Amino acid sequence: MNCLALMKLLYLIDREALLWFGRPITGDAVVAMKQGPVLSAIFDRVSQKKQHLPKSAWHNFIPRPAPYVYTVRFSGVPDRTALSEAEVALIDEICAKHRNLSEEALVALTHELPEWSDPGKSSKPIPFEAILRAGKKGQNEIEAIQREAAADDFLDRALAAV
Repeated sequence: MNCLALMKLLYLIDREALLWFGRPITGDAVVAMKQGPVLSAIFDRVSQKKQHLPKSAWHNFIPRPAPYVYTVRFSGVPDRTALSEAEVALIDEICAKHRNLSEEALVALTHELPEWSDPGKSSKPIPFEAILRAGKKGQNEIEAIQREAAADDFLDRALAAV
């Protein structure tokens, strides 16, 4: 699969999860880049930017064949037990809906999303609130999602300290 197409599909999956479930699947930060929105840490792992990092479990599933090759090849079967049935169904739905689009068509699609604006030669964060507003969520629902996310973050930090 083209690396850029993978980045767009992952963004679309996380975006829809945020709109449907009130939280993204990956929990990754979103940034606007010239080619559209991407999941920041995942982009760094797949792109050439962080190729100097030691290999991790990520490389077992999406190895890079060589530097500056912009194709990823899925190998192995990742453990999906951390995903709910609803999340797996959403992933399947988004992939089926967009599987025949080229990377150029996926870039064009993500450029049409209201939360994206051209950052020029840099990148800029896209807050989850902007995605929720673009998805026509009301202020009360956005605030409820923000409170739940803050509670989840607090619990994660508390459990990590134990």
